[in-house]
Amino acid sequence: MPDLVHRQFSDGIAILEISNPPANVISADLRAELSTALSAALSDPDIATILLIAAGRDFCTGFDFSETRSPKSRKASDAAPSLLALCAQIETSPKPVVAAIQGMAFSGGAEIVLASHYRLAQAGAQIAFPDVQMGLLPHAGTTQRLPRLLGAGPALDLLLGGRPVPVARPPVRALFDAVVAEDLRGATHRFCAALKDAGSGPRPSNAAMAGLRDPMAFQAAIAERRQRLENHPERARHAILDCVEAAQLLPFEAGLAREEAAYFELAGSEQSQALRHIFLAERRLLSGAAQEAARLRPDARIAVLGGGPLATQVVIRALEHGLTVQWGTRDPTKLRAGMAEVTEVLTAKKARGAVTDKALRNLLDRLTLGESHKMAENVSAAIIAARGQGAVPLPEGAPRLKLFPDPVTHVDLRLATPIGTSNFAEVLIGSEASEDEVRTARALVRRLGKLPLAVVTRGPGVTERMMSTLHAAADALIDMGEDPYSIDLAVRRMGWPRPPFETRDLRGLADFANEKRVEGARNWSAVVAQTGRQGLEAGRGFYLHQQSGMRPDPSVLKLLDDMRPPARSPRSVEEITELLLAVLANEGAAMLQRRSVARPYEIDIAMHLGEAFPRWLGGPMMAADRAGLFHVKRILEGVDHPDTRLWHPHPVWAELVKNGKRFGDLNG
Repeated sequence: MPDLVHRQFSDGIAILEISNPPANVISADLRAELSTALSAALSDPDIATILLIAAGRDFCTGFDFSETRSPKSRKASDAAPSLLALCAQIETSPKPVVAAIQGMAFSGGAEIVLASHYRLAQAGAQIAFPDVQMGLLPHAGTTQRLPRLLGAGPALDLLLGGRPVPVARPPVRALFDAVVAEDLRGATHRFCAALKDAGSGPRPSNAAMAGLRDPMAFQAAIAERRQRLENHPERARHAILDCVEAAQLLPFEAGLAREEAAYFELAGSEQSQALRHIFLAERRLLSGAAQEAARLRPDARIAVLGGGPLATQVVIRALEHGLTVQWGTRDPTKLRAGMAEVTEVLTAKKARGAVTDKALRNLLDRLTLGESHKMAENVSAAIIAARGQGAVPLPEGAPRLKLFPDPVTHVDLRLATPIGTSNFAEVLIGSEASEDEVRTARALVRRLGKLPLAVVTRGPGVTERMMSTLHAAADALIDMGEDPYSIDLAVRRMGWPRPPFETRDLRGLADFANEKRVEGARNWSAVVAQTGRQGLEAGRGFYLHQQSGMRPDPSVLKLLDDMRPPARSPRSVEEITELLLAVLANEGAAMLQRRSVARPYEIDIAMHLGEAFPRWLGGPMMAADRAGLFHVKRILEGVDHPDTRLWHPHPVWAELVKNGKRFGDLNG
């Protein structure tokens, strides 16, 4: 096994280079080698300063999930020092320890940076503490060091945000002694030499006072974040808040103990397991698509054909991500209206400072308008944003990517909304699709700044099938005597902002009234719409919509009760939640059997990124695993409803239960 820490010695400086490609994960083996190298440097009388650097593009971009084990299991299987112990070794070093980062310093790597006495960074480097996205908090002292260095407000912004932040951006810039434009190693060597010449010793972060100097401001920041998080369901966020507050109230060692206890309590929780599942699913999608954007040249030219709001959003997104766009319609009026909206949106961004005047001109210079046939010439791909563009010829090899529901023969796209901010898209692959078409479509999705999920289908994608299932199940529950308001409440209590009947009112019942139901089942949107209740715009649908807000409509309940038998015993909100999650997992099982998707996690991440399914539930397939597949199968078997395709457990359930497996075992 190659060395994970390379050692060099120069002018009294011990240079310890982390080299654990491809991500420089701070693994157990790396921690052991780094600890040994630190000890050797500390015992060498010729060494005055220790420099920590990393090989490759990034300082550290990986996360070691073995750190989520319990302390007992970790000690039994891992003789290496913990990350907490390694950071303590760095911080208590009697010789100055300097960390120099390039690219990304992520998670454990970022914790090592904070434990170092001095810090330098390459311009463009970023630092991130993504633990909160996994239902965790940093566990090597960051919740104690960061507030001592920066104060409660900035520390909480970094820890609760969980996203990469450029080192040059205040207040993160205050963590670094220097940010250098080039030759990081040379600059760091000179910095170490200057420390030696000045006789500067260690500067431990645990002794920093800059962030604690204003106790009132510290407490005000805690109180403000606590109020903001009052009803947030993610436990890790509350634990981070408590630990940061402890940095002001407790001695450093006591704060470390509190952080470690909170970490392992969270790591063993179902919620953290669900959040880690979604985090890893997103990274798997990203890693699978990482190189695909390069398939399109930097100056790639695409066509957007069709007018309307969908086309406008796609044009803006494409321009903002560096593509050259030829926008064509058959109706010049729609094109002029669309161009006016594009200009209005981009000008508003300029007014907010989100884009400079020069950048705005550059964006608009890459947009050409014209008739559809002309705009489809010399493009790498065409996005079909409206019907009526099917006869427009395209260059050979350029895929025709429809965005709207339609039978899929080659390759189509479904972009999650809102298109401007969502980072997810489904690449729908039909039976006649070529490999080149699929690769080009995936590359285009990556160039649009979105994660592509490949779905083999003749029509609907994952999210469309799952949401259709949710609405069919909601109607079936009304068939069985439940009321729409209890069903919506069950969905809201999950933390999912997609309550089916509220959604129908907001979009208009006409959008749902044509969905077919089996004999003996009803489409309740059609029933309610026939009485003149069309939804929000009409002032009434399933709900009454007034200036004071939305409220249940007793007359709708009477209408429903007059047309169906009453429920033998109304289900509780918890029972309705179980039924809805069960029926979604059943549809997911059907998609796996059809090989529409390759893995259960793909369904979970599609539902989270595409339909805002709550991260802390992990997705419908993981929710079924957590409930127990035998239990969920029994729930489905207990439903007496004519739509047996919807409710009858798919054969996958019996196979998994028989073999003692879960959906998670199919993720590979």
